Amino acid sequence: MLHTNIISYFLRGETQVVQKLREYQKFYSYLTFSVITYYEIKSGLLYRDAKNILRQFEILAQNSEILPFDIDTANVGSVIYQDLRQRGLLITPIDLLIAASAIHNQCVLITANVKHFQNIPNLEYENWAAPKL
Repeated sequence: MLHTNIISYFLRGETQVVQKLREYQKFYSYLTFSVITYYEIKSGLLYRDAKNILRQFEILAQNSEILPFDIDTANVGSVIYQDLRQRGLLITPIDLLIAASAIHNQCVLITANVKHFQNIPNLEYENWAAPKL
């Protein structure tokens, strides 16, 4: 499941992310991301009046699986919130909801911001924007 920053990097043409997504698409017919990510990307592009990139994003979205946010996902998010708050490790609400969506849908979260997600139990994540070693 793609995090907002990975889609942003893809839309900007960042080479490493574009290559990783192209490799992924050789094996899978569609990309997956949360409706929360859809909201973040679309609202940002509308605000910036980035019509060309918005068109690219809409095409990407039409050919992707966009996971809904439902009551079960909200319940997962509530448990994550309680855990992180008790440990003094809260992250942004949007990232928390994206993590909940990944866990609920049993997806690996693809992100460039592992620091936000490293303290969430049961969340698998990968960084597709990290420098190659």
